Amino acid sequence: MAVAEELHFGRAANRIGMAQPPFSQQIRRLEQRIGAALLERTSRRVSLTPAGAALLQEARDLIARRDAMIDRVRRTATGDAGTLRIGFAASSVIGILPIVVRQVRIKLPGVVLHIDDRDAIDFSAAIRGGLLDAAIVRAPIVARGLKVETIHSEPFVAVLPDAHPLARREHVAPVELAGSHFILFPRSASPGLHDTIVGLCVEAGFSPVIVQEVSAWMSVAGLVESGLGITIAPASAARMCPLGVRIVPFTDTNARAELALIHKGNDMSPLASRFRDIVTAAVSVG
Repeated sequence: MAVAEELHFGRAANRIGMAQPPFSQQIRRLEQRIGAALLERTSRRVSLTPAGAALLQEARDLIARRDAMIDRVRRTATGDAGTLRIGFAASSVIGILPIVVRQVRIKLPGVVLHIDDRDAIDFSAAIRGGLLDAAIVRAPIVARGLKVETIHSEPFVAVLPDAHPLARREHVAPVELAGSHFILFPRSASPGLHDTIVGLCVEAGFSPVIVQEVSAWMSVAGLVESGLGITIAPASAARMCPLGVRIVPFTDTNARAELALIHKGNDMSPLASRFRDIVTAAVSVG
């Protein structure tokens, strides 16, 4: 590249910090290895042959790819590039997913984000097996060999169809929902959320009558809107409810909906560590 751009052996040798004789010998060895003349040499001038012009373009492309590779490796080492594989339990998506994804896109523009929200997957096993870097789930949860951090806490609310007798109230006590038909996430999909909601009801003196279990929040909200039943959800659910659904805050309960981040702790990759910092900054514990 130096001799092709300078078209002068002395200047090219000086540019790369070599004496001219060994520099000229390296160019000749390069021509011998390739099997083609790369330069036309006369006493007055040096010019590129067609083969030399072709090699110059290839060499520039090669150097550009090398520089890009080094930059990508360095950014991966600092957590600024790479592929981030995150699990989201269906029940944890409520109100949180857009915030997290938006912040990752802003703070880590060079990162490819893959989201796994399958109900059937064991997020803890996927993290231990290297299939996921981290997961956001509803607490409480036991994740053997992993670190579980509470990243968000918020009150529960009653989610009622617009025509429900309690829908226009400013507040409602959990006991007032006794006898209602409930639509909940299945326990298999979100044990922590399911058990906390049932525990809230039991603490109020009744067991919820569960008439339907569905894994997607929009399906839960849609069934509430249809009048099939009611549900109890984290307060952030208000951001994702159809028009025919009312959100009513609770009184007489200290129950909280908590989100947890599962990861490998000190064994996290630099990128996973950056993700943890972004999530904890974006989603306050409350």
